[in-house]
Amino acid sequence: MLNGIPLAMLAAAAEAGEHGAHEETLADVIMHHISNASMGVPLLDEWAISKAVVMMLIASVTLIVVVGAATRKSALGSAPKGVTNALEFIVVFIRDQIAVANMGEKYGRAFTPFLCTLFLFILTCNLLGMVPGGYTATSNLNVTMTLALITLMLIVASGVASQGLFGYVKHFVPPGTPLVVAPLVFVIEILSLLVKPVALTIRLGANMTAGHIVILVMLGFIFVFKSLLVAPLSLGLAVAIYLLEIIVALIQAYVFTLLTSLFIGMVVHESH
Repeated sequence: MLNGIPLAMLAAAAEAGEHGAHEETLADVIMHHISNASMGVPLLDEWAISKAVVMMLIASVTLIVVVGAATRKSALGSAPKGVTNALEFIVVFIRDQIAVANMGEKYGRAFTPFLCTLFLFILTCNLLGMVPGGYTATSNLNVTMTLALITLMLIVASGVASQGLFGYVKHFVPPGTPLVVAPLVFVIEILSLLVKPVALTIRLGANMTAGHIVILVMLGFIFVFKSLLVAPLSLGLAVAIYLLEIIVALIQAYVFTLLTSLFIGMVVHESH
């Protein structure tokens, strides 16, 4: 089983695609991986609880337990080690190298808890998608769009808080802009603001989807060619991409967090 998709499904999909039967094709298997996949339980389907929702709940509970335990050990005054030490390193890195570096001392420290939560949540969802039988919630555009919209709301709220409502609206037209082109510049700046969450949505979703699709395709070669001769090559490539995906999971969590801090930092720096 790979990311919630039994290998038998790949075999059936390949055979169906080859014979042109109206059965599940390889494309259907891929769409199952990136769409709002159902849990197959009527009660959960009635409440619109898909695999993405379940994996996000698992990620949230996991973070609450792990971070809570690490924080309690730290509060007791014991020397950090193991998971506690790793979490402390992550928090300090995000605070100093991402938040403060892009927002300044005041706003950087204020946004550090949010950025740490964002990074750890995305990273946990990414890694859970690599577990056999799991599902990558961050490959679902509904999830990534929600995270991006939260960032958009923080960009606007931070701009209004740091510059005032009038000052924030005024910053869409840079000083010295000719009056004739001011309306056009204003529209362009608004579009630029709206493009930011779209870019965040597609970047995270596409990157987390691409690797999994390649793995499925690599394994699908075994059933498409119906020969064990291609099995060693297919499995070797699939394992190599799988290991690469673990690195990608970390990088994409970092990139999303970094871009969020950059976008917010660009707004709060307008007030200085």
